[in-house]
Amino acid sequence: MLDLAILGRTFRDLQNSSGKICRERPQPLSANDYERLMGFGIASDWTGWAHALKELTYTVKRRTNSDRAGSVNEATRFTFMWTAANALFVRPTITDLIAQRSTRSELDRFRILYEKTAMDHAEETRLLTTLHSLLSVTVKVKHFPWQTVGAYPTLLELIFHKHTVPDQQSMGIGRKMHQAINSNNLNLLDLPDLIYATRNWTIHGVLLSSSFRGTSKKFKLWIDTANHALARTLEGSSSFLLSAL
Repeated sequence: MLDLAILGRTFRDLQNSSGKICRERPQPLSANDYERLMGFGIASDWTGWAHALKELTYTVKRRTNSDRAGSVNEATRFTFMWTAANALFVRPTITDLIAQRSTRSELDRFRILYEKTAMDHAEETRLLTTLHSLLSVTVKVKHFPWQTVGAYPTLLELIFHKHTVPDQQSMGIGRKMHQAINSNNLNLLDLPDLIYATRNWTIHGVLLSSSFRGTSKKFKLWIDTANHALARTLEGSSSFLLSAL
């Protein structure tokens, strides 16, 4: 379960960034300052929703009592946090405060925020090791018509072949997944890659709980780890951006 105090600190820094622009920048605001104000405002709003989220409720008892309900709740929190991150990295007037880099790739833009993550190397390695270990788990399936590296497909192979549409398998994170499978080298997928992959698997129609076959504990461990990594990225980048204004 995510330490919500991380989101509380992030929310405060984002709001303080908005206040700093209004107090210290020349009035009326320039187009660049106004764009920054919009980005920080949207990011703080969605971080606030992520921080305040407690428990989703359902009208169907089977959903309410599902052992996956808690993880679906945390996947919703991830979506709120990703929306906050997107409000920052989509605006060059904000990311240029970290690094002036021209790119159209959403993942590469997110990496600019990630450069200021609050994680140290040991924490980053621990989280990445957890996610790699989950992706390497083999899954016994009755029918899997694609070639596998071992006797049974790994979780990564399952997600790639069954849940990644063909035209996405050779693009962006899909291409990196393919390279990692073919080389049997999960180190080709770093933590920003896997945070972004979680974004794809939750937003683009791949139910993480369906991909993570078997015990729901795998789903919970994945989303809790991804949430912590994304929250710490938001925390560090928001703190840096406040100081850089």
